[in-house]
Amino acid sequence: MRVVLVDDHLLLRQGTVALLKAAPEIEIVAETGKGHEALQLAHDLQPDVVLLDIRLPDLSGIEVARSLRQDLAAIKVIMLSAYHHEQYVRALFAIGVHGYLLKTASGPELIAGLYAVCRGETVLSAEIADQIASRTKRVGIAASETLSDREREVLALVGQGASNKDIATQLVLGVRTIETHVSNAMAKLGVQSRTEAVNIAVQRGIIVLEP
Repeated sequence: MRVVLVDDHLLLRQGTVALLKAAPEIEIVAETGKGHEALQLAHDLQPDVVLLDIRLPDLSGIEVARSLRQDLAAIKVIMLSAYHHEQYVRALFAIGVHGYLLKTASGPELIAGLYAVCRGETVLSAEIADQIASRTKRVGIAASETLSDREREVLALVGQGASNKDIATQLVLGVRTIETHVSNAMAKLGVQSRTEAVNIAVQRGIIVLEP
């Protein structure tokens, strides 16, 4: 797994590099603290994953993530942020990022998140998932009401074992659109993986899996 690390805090960046260098099958191919340079490195090196901070001195991490998802869709994007704000999470998953982890995450959690994203899963910090689930429960909104018809349709196809590409073909949509629907459904259900989303949706009667 080839990773580009983007964070303007040098000490944190050095610590993350040291941590990931000790993990098997992970290679830090470049690091930077600037958004424009991150985009150039991604174009030049074509890494598997860009691990990206939200706040950068030139471009925001959201702008960098949007450019990466539009121009280099094969690259996975994980946000590594100090911010718990739900609006950031929803905006970034709408763009199509593959993960949102807090900088308070442990080393094993970060490494597990990288492996999960490379397996095709979406990862979300447990703290934020709990926060979203708590807010949804507090305001009395049923998950079945917050999921759109299209999100329920896509989640049902995920439950039948279809890949994002298969779903995109069946629904005549783009793969990135499907990824966004899956990410939004996961965020609304307060889970960290596609499997969890399907399981909870079935348990709550939000979707019914056809044989």
